Amino acid sequence: MKQIILILSMVFALGNLARAQSTELGILGGVSLYSGDLSEDEFGLYFENLKPAFGIFGRFNLSNTLAIRLGVSHGQVQEESDLRGSDEYMRNFRSNITEFALTAEINLFRIGRTTNFQAIPFIFGGGAVFNFRPETLFDGNWIEMQPLGTEGQGLPGYEQPYQLTQIAIPVGLGLKLDMGNWAMSFEFGGRKLFTDHLDDISNASVSYQDVYEGNGELAAMISNPIAGNDGEPNPTYNRGGPFDDWYYIGGVTLSFDIGGGYGGRGSGRNIGCPTF
Repeated sequence: MKQIILILSMVFALGNLARAQSTELGILGGVSLYSGDLSEDEFGLYFENLKPAFGIFGRFNLSNTLAIRLGVSHGQVQEESDLRGSDEYMRNFRSNITEFALTAEINLFRIGRTTNFQAIPFIFGGGAVFNFRPETLFDGNWIEMQPLGTEGQGLPGYEQPYQLTQIAIPVGLGLKLDMGNWAMSFEFGGRKLFTDHLDDISNASVSYQDVYEGNGELAAMISNPIAGNDGEPNPTYNRGGPFDDWYYIGGVTLSFDIGGGYGGRGSGRNIGCPTF
């Protein structure tokens, strides 16, 4: 239901974009990365796990200060973590992510001439619908985890299987270099998620025997590869920790004005506070 509401909000917002003073079409090239239960820190950025990301978007400049951006992006996140302090127990995952986002960009101020060049710091935030499919490397093969129910999903006393399409709140900042008929931006943003299963791992309490008997041997082995090694016949454990899952996308965008001139920039202002 939340996904449907967000999609309807995006469609409704498009009805107001005809008033835009200018419209840009652009492309994004950059990187994506993850932080969450497998990270050493809640908001750790582990650059060895950077993966390529790309996207396309339309930017609708409503005023000298405010723009609305609608776009689709695709990237991949991954992580490998030694959860027991031993090379015998490595947990890893990867997931492709496709995101549809509607965000508002607020230009903080403008530096430079008003005709040929301006540097414009901005912040952005909004809503997104994204799809993900976490996989883990098991016996040399990548296995999709959501259908397995590695935390007892679907069994009595456990949660229902999590949805692979979720909503998120993108927030971030950037610097836009306005060159007249085209612009280049450098930006970085995180996604606040409403699921803790981006990596298939949450802080839920799991019974190994429940997973084994209810969802099968493969689900149990992926849930906890070393369960029972300490002699306990039916160990109960938490696969993850208290950290929330996030994913990040950052990079460079190139956009081209397809009509109207950038955001009514001919205000004669070189630097100052934004006005609506």
